[in-house]
Amino acid sequence: MTVWFDVEDLSRFFQKASRPTGIQRLSFETYRGIWRLAGESGEVGFCRRGAPRGGRSCYRSIHFPALEAGIIAAASAVALPAPSEPMPRPVQPSPLAAAARRLPLEYRLPLGVMYRSGKTALAALRDLSAAPARRRRAAAAGVGGHQFDLENPEINFGPGDWFVNLGAPWTSPYDSEFLAGLRARGCGFAMLAHDLIPELFPEWCTETMVEEYDTWLSEIVPQADLMFAVSKHTAADLVRCLAQKGKTGPAPEVLPIGSCLADVTAGSAILETPYVLMVGTIEARKNHGAMMRVWRRLLETMPREQVPDLVFAGKVGWLTADLIQQLTNANWFGGKIRFIDSPSETLLANLYQHCAFTVFPSLYEGWGLPVTESLCFGKTVVASNRAAIPEAGGTLCAYFDPDNAHDAYEIIRGMIEHPERVAALEARIAAEFRCPNWDTTAAAVLSRLGIAQPAAERVGVQSIG
Repeated sequence: MTVWFDVEDLSRFFQKASRPTGIQRLSFETYRGIWRLAGESGEVGFCRRGAPRGGRSCYRSIHFPALEAGIIAAASAVALPAPSEPMPRPVQPSPLAAAARRLPLEYRLPLGVMYRSGKTALAALRDLSAAPARRRRAAAAGVGGHQFDLENPEINFGPGDWFVNLGAPWTSPYDSEFLAGLRARGCGFAMLAHDLIPELFPEWCTETMVEEYDTWLSEIVPQADLMFAVSKHTAADLVRCLAQKGKTGPAPEVLPIGSCLADVTAGSAILETPYVLMVGTIEARKNHGAMMRVWRRLLETMPREQVPDLVFAGKVGWLTADLIQQLTNANWFGGKIRFIDSPSETLLANLYQHCAFTVFPSLYEGWGLPVTESLCFGKTVVASNRAAIPEAGGTLCAYFDPDNAHDAYEIIRGMIEHPERVAALEARIAAEFRCPNWDTTAAAVLSRLGIAQPAAERVGVQSIG
């Protein structure tokens, strides 16, 4: 018996990106744990999709340490913003912009439209001219420049084997003929449900994502023999959404979710303190707009010097142009809101270690990794009370209704003006919270799939970036 883990979607993601989102982080760290626990046992293998043969899907094995090294290399190669200059800083209008603002409105508006359209056209031309080179590089190189030998013999899945994807398989969909072939040969098929966002909240997603996810949920999940879920809330959402489509699937089994950022050496503070930290991709459901409104009100009702900076740490996602434009127009509140783009794990650990506390106002999460990461650093979290977030934070967070900006304002202002509240929660975190690790997640997967792991000591782990 062999358990085969399909890493096709993970490999594809890191061919075009260098910093993982929550899904890629969770799947990658779990795969690393699986390799540490059972990689040399011969009972697990990792595979990618090869060139189709006769119109059917073909999978070939890869050496996981090569993929691991490639992902770490890709992440480490990215230049970071200078620590002393976190972005953005307050900016002054150029002389041309200042002159344009003195024009009558009937001239200023069309000139503004022409200017913005010109910038968009130039950016599109740059992307278009670079497309052939990007295509050649993508075809020639694997993750981080590592080549993965897809000339290995085709895997013949057999009785008792498992074919498992713990990532985002809707981005590289399986065809029904391939899945039927697995079943005919007695091979089990398992996946992991991270969240149901594209199904429940399509307004927060791109059209392509909604379509791909609907196909996965309607056609692929019902063919699974085993479904894992990252939380009880996600498990319940999965069952409910399948029922609404008139579909059924295996009862989801909830996995314990790890964290390892606390293993990273943080070092001396990179940013001036005090600041409040919000970690996550800038996208609609993360609710950065609510925190922008809270900080505006704090600046209106408190002495400016008493209001800590708010630091957004993550990458810019989709459907956020309006929010970025609002912050730009407001000059990022004179620097009271800052943005650090795609921080490495080392930089992220530093931000956690030295912040006053963290905020996590998301409207929906399948789990909530930034909550557990914050707790691993012993930091107080002011968090949304929605979806699975209370599962991640337990009783160790200060919760608020993410649709109620006044509620968030009152709690956050209370933390700022009464630091003893922060200290009390930090004392409870130190006494009660035990930081989970990814080997626990990996062990749960392996155990459910019938693989016993040796009781070996945990080995040293290099972080992504």
